[in-house]
Amino acid sequence: MRQTDSTTWTELATTVIRTTFKATRLNTGVEYQFRVKAQNRYGTGPAITSESVVANYPFKVPGPPGTPQVIAVTKETMTISWHEPVTDACDTVFKPGPPGNPRVLDSSKSSITIAWNKPIYDGGSEITGYIIEIALPEEDEWKIVTPPVGLKATSFTITDLKENQEYKIRIYAMNSEGLGEPALVPGTPKAEERLLPPEIELDAELRKVVTIRACCTLRLFVPIKGRPAPEVKWTREHGESLDRATIESTSSYTLLIVENVNRFDSGKYMLTIENSSVETSESVKVSERPLPPGKITLLDVTRNSVSLSWEKPEHDGGSRILGYIVEMQSKGSEKWSTCATVKVTEATITGLIQGEEYTFRVSAQNEKGVSDPRQLGIPVVAKDLVIPPAFKLLFTTFSVLAGEDLKVDVPFVGRPKPAVFWHKDNVTLKQTTRVNAESSENNTVLTIKEACREDVGAYLVKLTNSAGEVSCR
Repeated sequence: MRQTDSTTWTELATTVIRTTFKATRLNTGVEYQFRVKAQNRYGTGPAITSESVVANYPFKVPGPPGTPQVIAVTKETMTISWHEPVTDACDTVFKPGPPGNPRVLDSSKSSITIAWNKPIYDGGSEITGYIIEIALPEEDEWKIVTPPVGLKATSFTITDLKENQEYKIRIYAMNSEGLGEPALVPGTPKAEERLLPPEIELDAELRKVVTIRACCTLRLFVPIKGRPAPEVKWTREHGESLDRATIESTSSYTLLIVENVNRFDSGKYMLTIENSSVETSESVKVSERPLPPGKITLLDVTRNSVSLSWEKPEHDGGSRILGYIVEMQSKGSEKWSTCATVKVTEATITGLIQGEEYTFRVSAQNEKGVSDPRQLGIPVVAKDLVIPPAFKLLFTTFSVLAGEDLKVDVPFVGRPKPAVFWHKDNVTLKQTTRVNAESSENNTVLTIKEACREDVGAYLVKLTNSAGEVSCR
């Protein structure tokens, strides 16, 4: 700073980060000037100098009060009343600062919509309105496009503009002292139609699975955006019909309604919107509990275990089956207890008591809950099954070229597991590294490597368990 009657400048500060600074210890009645320079790591820029300002108290003598009036009289007193002065001169009022963040919100071929924020500094007086002016880029003749009393709002649509014409736009704030400094909208906005790509504003709840009870009404309300107004198309994931749906669409939303829903209305609903700019799509999944599993089959029973299998539900409720819950109930008990939880359509339940009678049921589960159970048609007694051995051969004659390998697979059934005996020409088959027989729970396999003439003959296999004996040539 410097006093206006001096040519010497005094540096007040070098590390000011903000764009305001309070100069102190000035002399009352002395006129000062200030100048400010910006600085970065490459150096200091040119200075800008303020107008001359006299350091004085910013207060004046108050104005006169209102005319005093006697409002009450007694023999010894009078009560006098008057109004406060129109101004007390204690608060100095200045013009406001520029409005903040002037920006373009929208445009068309004949209009531009702008918005701004209130000034950071109101000059010590309430902001009474805003004035907007426009001018052509190459001209300095500004035209007011707002009412003379100004606007109360902080947004405004400038109309009656020429298509594809660019404009300079500036905004003033007003208070009781008048118009403040203007704020210029960046660039030279053009009066033109804006192409906005279509946008689907899918609610967070719709991004999850929508759950609704049967016989109720499904309502999918989705706000949309886009310019020009996008075309709306609803579809089902697997091409299911939407004949039962009512669809209402505007430029700002689309609404799909299905009344009296049933399980066939569950699944994914696909929303696609498109305009001349681009296409976008989203999906909404509607789900309910699955139907019960299909038919349950008893695969096996032992003294301490039961093996079951079942068919998948006829309908998964519109959501992937996560697993199955197997429950059992002992005879004479009303309590069902979970004995297995599996992801496949079969299970083996162990730890049963020999001779006890059990009932079993299976439920399917998806992300919306557990289905009603499907029960095995008959009770099961935990005991070892006794099945006489029997063969399941389709044919009994085998041939092979000399030097090639021969494999004879003989399937069978039998409980308990039958003992297996192989014979050749009525003599117990001698097993070697070249001729070998291996047996499992339900088959026996004879393997002859590099077959030769001495392997020709009549082979017999015999099965034996506690329920009987059977042979096959």
